[in-house]
Amino acid sequence: MMGKPGDIWLKAAVAGSLWASVEIVVGSFLHNLRIPFAGTILAVMGISLMIAFQYKWKDSGLIWRAGVICAIMKSLSPSAIIIGPMLGILTEAILLDFSIRIFGRNVTGFLIGSIGAILSALIHKITTIIILYGFNIVTLLENVYQFAQKQLNLVGPAPKILLVYLILLYIVFGILAVIIGMASGKRLKNCDNLIKPSTLDDRKDEFSLLGDEKYSIVLLLFHFVVLVIGLYLIYKLEIVYSIIIILPYVVFVFYKYKRSLRRLAKPLFWFQLILILFFAVFFWNGYSAGSFLKPEGYIVGAKMIFRALIVVMVFSAISVELKNPIVKTVLYKRGFSKLYTSLGLAFSVLPGVMSRIAKPGGIIIRPINSLTQIILYSEDIYKSFKEQMDLRHPIFIIAGDQREGKTSFLNKTIQVLREHGINVDGIKAEGIDVNGERQGFNLVNVATGEKVLLCNLEGGNGWQQTGKYFFNPEGLNSGISKLNNVTPGSVLVVDEIGPLELNGGGWSNSLRKLLNDFDSPMIWVVRRNLTEKIILSFSLKNVTIMDIASYQPEELASQIIKLVSHT
Repeated sequence: MMGKPGDIWLKAAVAGSLWASVEIVVGSFLHNLRIPFAGTILAVMGISLMIAFQYKWKDSGLIWRAGVICAIMKSLSPSAIIIGPMLGILTEAILLDFSIRIFGRNVTGFLIGSIGAILSALIHKITTIIILYGFNIVTLLENVYQFAQKQLNLVGPAPKILLVYLILLYIVFGILAVIIGMASGKRLKNCDNLIKPSTLDDRKDEFSLLGDEKYSIVLLLFHFVVLVIGLYLIYKLEIVYSIIIILPYVVFVFYKYKRSLRRLAKPLFWFQLILILFFAVFFWNGYSAGSFLKPEGYIVGAKMIFRALIVVMVFSAISVELKNPIVKTVLYKRGFSKLYTSLGLAFSVLPGVMSRIAKPGGIIIRPINSLTQIILYSEDIYKSFKEQMDLRHPIFIIAGDQREGKTSFLNKTIQVLREHGINVDGIKAEGIDVNGERQGFNLVNVATGEKVLLCNLEGGNGWQQTGKYFFNPEGLNSGISKLNNVTPGSVLVVDEIGPLELNGGGWSNSLRKLLNDFDSPMIWVVRRNLTEKIILSFSLKNVTIMDIASYQPEELASQIIKLVSHT
C-alpha cells in the first residue's frame, strides 16, 4: 500500500533533503576548488548533521531512512557516475544508525558510528580506485613512494605504516564529526531565532525521471555482464586483443549514451590518465630493477587506462538505465510506498532548501553555527510536509495491463462500496468488443448508468485521434461535465486515465481542478506502464497503487471504507 507516510518517514524526508542539499552545495564548492579530502569533508558534514538531528528527533531508524532518501536524490541528479556516491551515503547512514541502536544515543554510540562511517568513506575511496585501475595501482604507488624517498634522501615509514597513519587521520575526522554534531545538537536548545521559511518551490526538476530516452532492462543486465567480463579480459589477455574484443561495446556506448559521458569530456580526467601512464612507464619495476622505460611499464599503463575508460563508460551506461521507469516502478510496490511519498516531498523542497542554507564556505568555516541553522529550518519543512499530506486526499490507482481486468476489478470494488452504503460517482470506460476484437469504448456515468460513445477505431468529423482510437467530442464533453459536477462526499471513479491526459487532453483539466477542490477518496484506473508517468504528471503525493496482479477488489474497498468511516 502507498498511503500517507508515517511520521518517521516525514522526518526522514526532511533530514534527507537537508543532507542532500549539503552534499550538493558544499560538494560543488569543494570539487570545483579541487580541495583535498573533499569526499571526506562531505562525509563529516553529513554525519555531523545526522548526529545533530538526534537531539531534535529521537526516532529510532531515522538516520538510515534519511540516508536512503539522500542517496536516491543523489542517484537522480545529472551526475554521470551515481553508484559510488549513492553507496557511500547509504553505508555511512546504515553504520551510524546501527551503532546508535546498539550502544545508544550517547557519546559511545555516536563515536563508534561516526568513526565507522568515516572509515567507510576511506574504504570506499580505496575500493573505487582499485576498481577503476586494478590492483596494479597499489604496486605502482609503492614504487613511486620508494623512488621519492631515494630522491629526497629520506627514510620514511613503510607503505603499510602510512596506511595506518591514514586510518588514524580518518578516525580523527570521525571524532571531529561527533564534536560538531553534538555541539550543534546541544545548541538547538538555546536557540530562539528560528529561520522563517520562504515559500517552498513546487519544482520537480530534480525528480524528473522521464525523458525521450528509450530504456531497456536487457541492456541494464548486459552492462553488468560486460563490466565483469571486460575487466577479466583486460586482466588476462594482451592489451591489443582485449581492445579488439571490447571495442564494439565502446563504440555502442559512445553512440547510445554520449550525453551521459560527461566525465570523459573533463580535462582533469584525461590528465589523471596521462599521469597514470607516466608513472607506469617510469616506475613499474623500474626502481627495483634499476632500469626505467621498460616495455612492461607501457603495457601496464595502457591496461590501467583502458580499464578506467571501460569502468567509466559502463557505469555511465548503467546510471542511465537505472532511470528506467520499470526499475523506478519498484518504488510503487508494497514496502516502498512510504519511501516514494517521502521522496517526492523531499524533492519538492530541495530548490528552496538549497537557496536558504548557508554559503558553502560558511558551512565549512563555521560548521556548528551553520548546522544549527539548517536544523532549525527543518521544523518549517516538517510542518510544510504535514500540511501537504493533510491537504492531499487519498487517491487509489487500479493498475494493470490492457484487457487484464482493470474494469472488472473496479466494478467489483464499486459493488462492495455500495453494499456498505458508500456513494460512488464518476465515469467508467466500458469496452466495445466485436468478435473478440476491441473496437472502442463507451463512457458510463457511474451514478446513473447512462452511456455515450467515447471512442472507436473509425472516428468521425472533428474526432481527435490518440493512438489507434478516435475520440468522440460528445463523449469527451459528457465526461468533463460529469467530473465538473461530482456529487459531494462520494467516492470518485475515473476510468481510465492515459496518454490523452498526459498530453493535456481528455480529463486532464478536470482532474487538476478536482485535486485542488475535491476532498473525498478517488479511484483512478491506469495502465500499468503509465502509472509512474501519471503520478509524476499530476504531482500525486498521497497515492496508493492497487496492482490487480497483487490485490483483490475487496482489499481496495476495505481501505476506502476505513477512510470514509473516519471522516
